[in-house]
Amino acid sequence: MLFFYPIWSLLDLPLEKALEKIKSAGYDGAELAIDPYKTNLDDLQQCFQKHDLLLLAQHPFAKGNSFLEYEKDYSDKLNLIAQMDTVYINCHTGTDYFSFEENLALLTVSQDIAAQSGTLIGHEIHRGRFSFHPKICAAYLETKPDLVLTADFSHWCVVTESLLAPFRKEVQAAINCTAHIHCRVGSDETPQVNDPFAPEHKEALQQHLIWWKEAYSKNREKQQSLLITCEFGPPPYQQCLPYSEMPVSDIWEINKKMKNYLKKELV
Repeated sequence: MLFFYPIWSLLDLPLEKALEKIKSAGYDGAELAIDPYKTNLDDLQQCFQKHDLLLLAQHPFAKGNSFLEYEKDYSDKLNLIAQMDTVYINCHTGTDYFSFEENLALLTVSQDIAAQSGTLIGHEIHRGRFSFHPKICAAYLETKPDLVLTADFSHWCVVTESLLAPFRKEVQAAINCTAHIHCRVGSDETPQVNDPFAPEHKEALQQHLIWWKEAYSKNREKQQSLLITCEFGPPPYQQCLPYSEMPVSDIWEINKKMKNYLKKELV
């Protein structure tokens, strides 16, 4: 297991300070969304190396007014990120309104870049992307069984308003392709419960743990490390009190507690 901290929940800190805090808490690395057009990639790389942390890059910034514009932006940015020394690139790929063939073309682009660069590239299960629903995602996995996924099942819980009991086959297919998991606990009405260790969320935590254990076992069979980001995030994912906007929980502490919990529960 390799544990990563999601820097998007520490955006109030300069990167240098955030990495210092992450390193001191015992993480192996950090997951960071990168726009290569707005980031000095060499400086970023050196900052991670200085703190002896692995970089898990996230590619969420592709855009375009048409599919062809999106495809070019997606490809160009992914090519630049793939030139970095990253342990993995987690892509937000496509949209839920692109056609099956269009999203499939993007997945082919990413696989070509992975083959050329030697970088492990996966695609996050996420609302609004090609992978937004278990049955829709399963169709892509049937076409491309060698696809690599970042499994964030909290998104599917919200989209299907369930803990995915009707989708066991589709969940298993996703787990079989998973190299990276986002360990955030969702429910049938939210992608992030306020505190996964509160007794009222016991059922959701236990169900997510079942999926994560299976992903860990599958990666052990493949003799590869499972990459884990404990990904509870800030508002609007984090619930806050009305008017005062005071957070109802401490995201840093929850992510750290989840890391320590999984180190015991997954082995």
